Amino acid sequence: MNYRVWRHRAHHAAVLGLLASALPAYAQSGPPSGTERVSGQILALEDAVARAVAASPQGAASAARIDTLSAARAAADTRPAASVDVMAENLGVGGDELRRQFQITGTYNQRIERGGKRAARIGVADADIDVARADGLIRRLDIAAAVQRLYVEVQAAEAMVGIARERVSIAEQLSREVGRRVAEARDPLFAGTRARTQLAEARVDLELAEHARDAAMTRLALLWGGPSTGLSVSRGAFTNVSQAAGAAEPAGVDLAIYEIRRRRAAAELTLQRAATRTDPTLSAGPRYIGTGDVALVAGVSLPLANRGLNRANIARAEAEARQIEADLAVDTFQRRQQIALAAEKVTETAHEVEAIRDQVVPGAQRTLAEVRSGYNRGGFTFLDVSTAQTALHEARASMVRAATRHHGARVELDRLTGRFAPLVQEAR
Repeated sequence: MNYRVWRHRAHHAAVLGLLASALPAYAQSGPPSGTERVSGQILALEDAVARAVAASPQGAASAARIDTLSAARAAADTRPAASVDVMAENLGVGGDELRRQFQITGTYNQRIERGGKRAARIGVADADIDVARADGLIRRLDIAAAVQRLYVEVQAAEAMVGIARERVSIAEQLSREVGRRVAEARDPLFAGTRARTQLAEARVDLELAEHARDAAMTRLALLWGGPSTGLSVSRGAFTNVSQAAGAAEPAGVDLAIYEIRRRRAAAELTLQRAATRTDPTLSAGPRYIGTGDVALVAGVSLPLANRGLNRANIARAEAEARQIEADLAVDTFQRRQQIALAAEKVTETAHEVEAIRDQVVPGAQRTLAEVRSGYNRGGFTFLDVSTAQTALHEARASMVRAATRHHGARVELDRLTGRFAPLVQEAR
């Protein structure tokens, strides 16, 4: 076999091997060792969520709110304060007869609560504490969703870095091939200039992609206030998409707060009904008389009920209970719609990623390999090679963009279904 033909076939086979392995190279194994980003730790998504939740001041704010409500609960668990009254009577200017009528009375007064008011107040205070705890958990789930969005952003930026590296690698090989053909006077000088320009563009794009990746990692690390140096994210699963599972229900955490509010409304209604029972005040104490005698006095005071106000307060408590039920129905309906839409978007984008990954990218790889092979034989021009190279780059970039939309839809679905609820509960 002619040596030139053998060398051409060997080079062609090497190019095909390089192109066939391009996608796994950037999606799984990462960049070559010569340009590998210094990474001391692969940051898992769950670890990032735990760090952000632990560092967030939301935990301290929730704890302070619960402490405040606990103090209010302790106040609700007290009986009415007693009072002491002192009264002087028959004061005046006159003879001995008037002075003998002078009286000083001291009484100790205690209001007696009836109708279970104290237990109802405690029930309302306990429900307020439970609402605060549930609200704090929901806020931590929102933090987890924010972390997941930024994590996806870092993954997408890392994938674009891999694409940019592969583009540089191909541009370097193409530049060498074109330089050889120009030296052999098989191509005009502008072809070599254009190839070097494309290589420079590819290297600039790689630099920008790495900068975007580092910036995205910095934004992610800001959520827990730590440095981003030495951190990297897992890249292997970014283009390994999956369709949404079967029908999912809204996160129990989001709906549980309505159950707690329902209990709070029931306690408030019990308190307002208990308020219809009037509370008597018992009084007792000594009375000093100007004659030198001392007597014991006792009494009871029973306020008159304000039935109109009581009926209005009960009606308000009942209306609040109905409003909670209506809000629960509306929220459940909307969340189920949002879950269905998010699941549909997850499935749709998964199909898009799979189609580009399994059909478009391999086709663009084969096209570039065949055009380069024909170019080496003199069957194509450098413009054809450049066009094929650009098509491959755009196919890979389209796949990353589709994967970014897919994972963005999954972020929304995960938040609606409470994927990280166990994790954020443990991080309290």
